[in-house]
Amino acid sequence: MENTTLKGEPRRALGTRAARRLRATGRVPAVIYGHDQPPEAVSLALHEVELALTHGAHILRVDVVGKTRQYLIKDIQYDYLDQTPIHLDLARVALDERVKVRVGIELRGIPKGVSEGGVLDRHMADLEVECLVTDIPATLHPVVTELGLGESLLVKDLELPTGVAALADPEDRVATVSALMVAPEVEEVEEVKEEKEAEPEVIGRARKEDQAAGAGES
Repeated sequence: MENTTLKGEPRRALGTRAARRLRATGRVPAVIYGHDQPPEAVSLALHEVELALTHGAHILRVDVVGKTRQYLIKDIQYDYLDQTPIHLDLARVALDERVKVRVGIELRGIPKGVSEGGVLDRHMADLEVECLVTDIPATLHPVVTELGLGESLLVKDLELPTGVAALADPEDRVATVSALMVAPEVEEVEEVKEEKEAEPEVIGRARKEDQAAGAGES
């Protein structure tokens, strides 16, 4: 999909209102920058961008006014539902340039620890890597079928393509098969009432009894 050429159109009108009108026509505003050249404002067809992203593209081939170049997708802004791209930042790159990108992680298989009463916990949805522009993997697909109860898949366990280096700590966990937490049973505790409650002191009556006792003594 990264070899597919997208048709880019220069943007003359800039600003929020212009971008809103552009999106209403089915196009996405984008900015191309880098390599000490002035930023270039363009627009791309929304359906072509969505199709490229669905295929895990990190590089877009864009034809702007008859000039075709490859650009690295540096940033994507989505709408408030986090579904539709509304703006792209594209960076100019050379084919022999090493870049840092985040690559998605899709776990494959059901860990054997799940049948032992565990549950698979994912700790990473993507991984930052460094590699040549031409070596960027679309997605990583680690197999987790051999993970037992209490075992973890670490960054150092990932099989990365040749020339691709992980930038995360090798000991960072990608996924773990954890034991299910069982809530402890709560024992019913019967409330024990006192057999007899102390009678509250009646101040007025006590005073009368003291006065009567004093009169008898006199």
